[in-house]
Amino acid sequence: MTVITPNSRNAMTTVFGILAGLYASTFFLGALLHLGARLPVGGVVLAEPRIIPATIVETLCGLALAAGAYAVLARRDRAWRALVGAHAFALAGVLLGVVALALGAGPSTDLNTIYHRVMLTVLAAGLVLLLTPAGRAAFGRGDQG
Repeated sequence: MTVITPNSRNAMTTVFGILAGLYASTFFLGALLHLGARLPVGGVVLAEPRIIPATIVETLCGLALAAGAYAVLARRDRAWRALVGAHAFALAGVLLGVVALALGAGPSTDLNTIYHRVMLTVLAAGLVLLLTPAGRAAFGRGDQG
């Protein structure tokens, strides 16, 4: 029988840490795009309308997820809490963006719509998985609160 301690590393925690880092990078990319940056990717140029409130929210979501990723990959004692908090915060940020766009608070693009839908899905799924007994156990949380 293997005992998982908060400082141990296993495949599930490592995957969560890597994914949180990847999600953070996409939020930072979104923040840059909403500052007006134009980024050539192959034969396509990624560009979004300049929306400063979106830049702020995306930067904060990216920072939360980066902190969660660091906590997991550095095997910090509070990694599970950091990652749950980061997922919940980023999910709230994405929901704020969806509501703002639905209310016509800013211009929308296909890229932005797709991004919001994908991030809603992956962040919600990640949060649910983190809160399951298997997700908690992977971080050494067991039945603790």
